[in-house]
Amino acid sequence: MIAVRAFRKAMRDIAAKKGDFTLFALFKRENGLGNWDLVVSAPWLDGSVEATRKLVNLVVKSIGRKHLLQLARVPTLFAHDPAVKRVIKKYSTDEGERRVEGPIKLFGLEMDDAIFLRAKLPERKKAVRKAPRATVAGTARAQR
Repeated sequence: MIAVRAFRKAMRDIAAKKGDFTLFALFKRENGLGNWDLVVSAPWLDGSVEATRKLVNLVVKSIGRKHLLQLARVPTLFAHDPAVKRVIKKYSTDEGERRVEGPIKLFGLEMDDAIFLRAKLPERKKAVRKAPRATVAGTARAQR
């Protein structure tokens, strides 16, 4: 069985450094030969190979290479992808654990099992409106 606790730790460690994930889930593909995929999405992931490499290095740093060997792939998805939004709507969880036994179809692939550790849109940070700064010249004009 997959070390869910270890991957939850990695998710929390990485989120503390980089920011929240939109999706952090473990999927066991129907024809995946027993290994799992760690499927992630976050606003700070840009889809590049380099970003995925950095993510994998952060996972290894958090939980060790032994747990990484349980994975077949680590695909990253864009947070604004409609498929990601559909999955979040259907399997929403905020750092809980939502298990779904298959077969189920996710992202066009048949899955035997899915474990969602996070499936939630990141909260938007409210813009803080600042009052205009008074300048010495502006203050002098206001006093006239």
